[in-house]
Amino acid sequence: MTRVRSLGGVSVIGEILLVDREPPHCGSPTALPLDPPRLPRMEPPRHAGRETSFVMLPIALERTSSAPTLQEQIYRFIRDRVMAGHLPAGARLPSTRELAQSLGVSRNTVVLAFDWLAAEGYIERHAGSGTFVARLLPPNLTPAPALPETRPVPDPQEPPPVVPPAVPPPVLAGEGRPVFDFWYGRPDPRLFPAHTWRMLAGMVLGACARGLADYGDRGGDPDLRSAIATHLAGARGLAAAPDQVIITAGAQEALNLIARLLVEPGTPVALEAPGYDAAARVFEDHGARIHPVPLDHEGLDPTALRGVRPRLVFVTPSHQFPTGAVMTLARRRALIEHCAQFGGRIIEDDYDGEIIYDRPPVAALAALDGLERTLYVGSFSKTLGNGLRLGYVVVPRALVPAARAVKGLMSYGQSWLDQQILAAFLASGRFERHLRRLRVTYRARRDAARAGLLALFGPELRVEGADAGLHLYCTLPPSAPSAQEVARCARARGIGFYPAEASGLRGGGVDLARSLIIGYGALTPEEINEAFRRLEGL
Repeated sequence: MTRVRSLGGVSVIGEILLVDREPPHCGSPTALPLDPPRLPRMEPPRHAGRETSFVMLPIALERTSSAPTLQEQIYRFIRDRVMAGHLPAGARLPSTRELAQSLGVSRNTVVLAFDWLAAEGYIERHAGSGTFVARLLPPNLTPAPALPETRPVPDPQEPPPVVPPAVPPPVLAGEGRPVFDFWYGRPDPRLFPAHTWRMLAGMVLGACARGLADYGDRGGDPDLRSAIATHLAGARGLAAAPDQVIITAGAQEALNLIARLLVEPGTPVALEAPGYDAAARVFEDHGARIHPVPLDHEGLDPTALRGVRPRLVFVTPSHQFPTGAVMTLARRRALIEHCAQFGGRIIEDDYDGEIIYDRPPVAALAALDGLERTLYVGSFSKTLGNGLRLGYVVVPRALVPAARAVKGLMSYGQSWLDQQILAAFLASGRFERHLRRLRVTYRARRDAARAGLLALFGPELRVEGADAGLHLYCTLPPSAPSAQEVARCARARGIGFYPAEASGLRGGGVDLARSLIIGYGALTPEEINEAFRRLEGL
């Protein structure tokens, strides 16, 4: 029988700590600390004969209702110790069955945590041998030289440059809206939490409407900045102070702010190819020289940057647009190291990073970097709605004063009321519940769209990016017509399909002529099924 002894609310079972309630000295248990308490390094036991020993994992599981899931706690514990070097490369971990038994949790909980760690490259599985800590890149990055001076703040009397309008989606180019539209940039407005939003609006206005008369902080409402910082710490592993968060009118304004801050004529900027063309247009408008960087199923390939010293590298590492590729841990660290060598910075656009289905969330690249060189861009366009026009950029501390100054020149800020409502929505936990509902709803739509596409084009259709986001990136089989022809025939039947090459993408040498981007966010499963019924015999 295992001996159990109590230490101030903590039951000790062997080497495993099970927290049954919050100890008297602790603060809020809503999330695990990013830097967990220092624990002694456990040496693996040695056995005679065949080597079967594994490292002990003294994991403290908090089992209160407000704590993160057990799966997430196991994941964070192992991840943090790998990153700190307490679990060395090659160290063997307990089997999922052994760890589950020792922790008193289901085996599936441990399996999911290990899947998460393996997906991010922290551990490796070897059939017949076990699970081991992965052999990562060297953790000590090359010290960076001093950064060049940031771009001077523009003269407020100088008229801003004229920016060409963004290329509109084909559906708005004069053809009329199709009956069933698979445009990829649109969430479903029917999923907006309107009742909760109205309730929070009443609470905010009833408490104090004084903010309606003031311009407010040019960096954004303090309550919203604080709520976003707290959310990012728990959901994306990003440790940022509220003053590092700058509120913007969506991700596009965040990119414009970064360009004003760091881009001047001739500045080299590297972007994924294929990738987000609207970002390239912003940087080009400020005089940047664009360097397309090829990618594959592991995301952007940093080795392609050899010989290039970009001042900025724009990436969508958690769900690459449009392919949906997830950038591996090794490549993330290689990119950070490359930029550190030449004083470059990384712009991480967390596109669709929180709408995930078949894999655990991937920690932000900026969390690996500690926000030293990375500017992290996010928005609520896909989780709440494009019309809300609220986003943010998290900047390194050294750039905070300049970023706030540039934001003050761009605008006097966003709506005080909308910011206050969103702050309350985040702080109350309603946003997390909303995300869980979205994931269930959009997963069903994803399944319907993928099944319809495979039935229409056959098993040779290659579908990518299905484990997250609101669209599928499809490469047509050789027997199918071109993507343009497929879209034309679909439109004749009232269905909106969108070829990749007509969607404002920059291929960087990649042939986009046989690729479709199919968005499913704004259609119910029943509507999706009806759309594909109309396409039978296409």
